[in-house]
Amino acid sequence: MDDQPTQRQLRLMNGRSNPFQTFIALLVTAVFFILFQNQILNNFQRHQAIMRNSGSETHNKAKYGHHGFQAPAAPIRSVNPKFAQRFATEIGIKVNGTLLRGVKKSDRKYYLPNAKFEFLCFDGNQSIPFQAVNNDYCDCVDGSDEPGTSACPNGRFYCEPEHEYLPSSRVNDGICDCCDGSDEWKGVTISPDLNVPETKKVRLAPCSDVCHDYEHEKRLESNIKREGSIAKKEYLDFGQGQDEELYGKGGAYYKLSVKCYLYKSPGYVYTVCPYKNVTQDGKDHWVIGRGGELDEDSGTLTMPGGDGDHCPNGKLRSSIVTFICGPLDEVKYVSEKETCVYSVKFVTPAVCPDFDGNR
Repeated sequence: MDDQPTQRQLRLMNGRSNPFQTFIALLVTAVFFILFQNQILNNFQRHQAIMRNSGSETHNKAKYGHHGFQAPAAPIRSVNPKFAQRFATEIGIKVNGTLLRGVKKSDRKYYLPNAKFEFLCFDGNQSIPFQAVNNDYCDCVDGSDEPGTSACPNGRFYCEPEHEYLPSSRVNDGICDCCDGSDEWKGVTISPDLNVPETKKVRLAPCSDVCHDYEHEKRLESNIKREGSIAKKEYLDFGQGQDEELYGKGGAYYKLSVKCYLYKSPGYVYTVCPYKNVTQDGKDHWVIGRGGELDEDSGTLTMPGGDGDHCPNGKLRSSIVTFICGPLDEVKYVSEKETCVYSVKFVTPAVCPDFDGNR
């Protein structure tokens, strides 16, 4: 019998894997498996922490209550030149890829990176890389780097539709606190084992938008007036000693006279400078109002004496600015309600009732 290996045996011998290569493959597989298991464990522990937190919050918090948070004093900061132009205007909800969840619209300018691309904590004592903002890890002692997560025990989340702050412990706890559900952006749901009943005041995630419900509308209106009344103090301080007949009681409207405000409609750009002029820019440039006469009882500022081109019977353009109570100065709407007569809806704290400290 021939002792030479057959062709089939040779193929099997050549097809056998190298023991060293097999060992390396098994080692790499084991490393990846361990890393995968570790990630699962971390996620599980994080989930358990959220569930424990949500359980205690469920039985102790008074839903939709006011928590009396005061806005921190803004630290002095240098802004990255890339964002400097946007500092005085509205900052979007997203800055250089970082989502500014839970940040009050008027406070977004404090979440711009400085020249070193760092975020300055609100207490002014600490700087962190801007990428660490809202990364679910508490870096700032004052909790200002995590407005959109529950990472900081002293943090707070702002419900924009309702103009109301929440303790950060309520973020992603499975209970919808903001009427639009923005506080539950992770979609965390409460374990059925907790046996939490859903009621009119306790809504469980996943959340639906109920901001237009009558109850929420009334609450929103109340919160807006309260914020506006608190902000009005700054306007009264600014207007001390000014002509009250011209600028209202305590000179509340004087601060509006030192700035101009833009409003863009589909066809025009309006520049509203109270007590100076209102302009309309499109194919042509028109002055549609000058000066200003305040009727404090009706909360309106009449600005006559604009350009008369193309107006009937030698009529001059005029603008009537109607002030609406709110926490920020903002032109909400401009329309030509009749030929050469313009209506301007202007939100400002100046028209809000004085804050009495009990609202």
